[in-house]
Amino acid sequence: MNQNKVFQQVLDQIDWIRSIIIRRGWDINQDLIYREPASVDEVKAIEEKIGIQLPKDYKQLLTECSRNFEFRYQFDEELPEEFKGIFSGEIYWNLDRFIEQYNENYVFWEKDWLDISNSDKVALEQEAEILRNKVPLMEVPNGDLIVVGYNSSEVVYFSHEGDEMHGKVLGDSLWSFLEFHSRVGFIGSEDWQFEPFFDYEQNKMITTGPKVERFISWLEE
Repeated sequence: MNQNKVFQQVLDQIDWIRSIIIRRGWDINQDLIYREPASVDEVKAIEEKIGIQLPKDYKQLLTECSRNFEFRYQFDEELPEEFKGIFSGEIYWNLDRFIEQYNENYVFWEKDWLDISNSDKVALEQEAEILRNKVPLMEVPNGDLIVVGYNSSEVVYFSHEGDEMHGKVLGDSLWSFLEFHSRVGFIGSEDWQFEPFFDYEQNKMITTGPKVERFISWLEE
């Protein structure tokens, strides 16, 4: 998937959803922050501080697109039953907060939280596997994390309470996640806002088809 094409779609969809927000009288909580890309040396310095390399696609996002990208909105409207739970939209990444995110959230969960939350060794290993070889992409307002990995940079939801979306793959790659997330107006990052688009029987996100189109049509009403 062409990352430049996907990032241009993200920018175009920001304009699209902003026009919807203005027309429907919704609230913009954080207007667009779009900072210049980071240098390769800046990313390398962070990798040296934490002792690991970042996933290739994540580094491309930071060095070829933007080091800090943020946009948030919310609304108070009744949605069709199949989309109940969605009430906001959010897109976020920030290299300048990465070390803080990594040390205070990801490392805590990877080591301390897993140890104190589950004494079952089999379950503990399953929990650890969800976080293994991944780094934080987004901090979720409810305390969860959206993490990105090295296996085709898959994007995974990590619930600190072990809810149903815990460990679910939101995108097979970082770019496929951003492509879908932007098409549906950057739906909010809490698990229950992604859940209307997750098929538990097939264990995968619904990223195309009638349901996605119905939600886009609702946004455009």
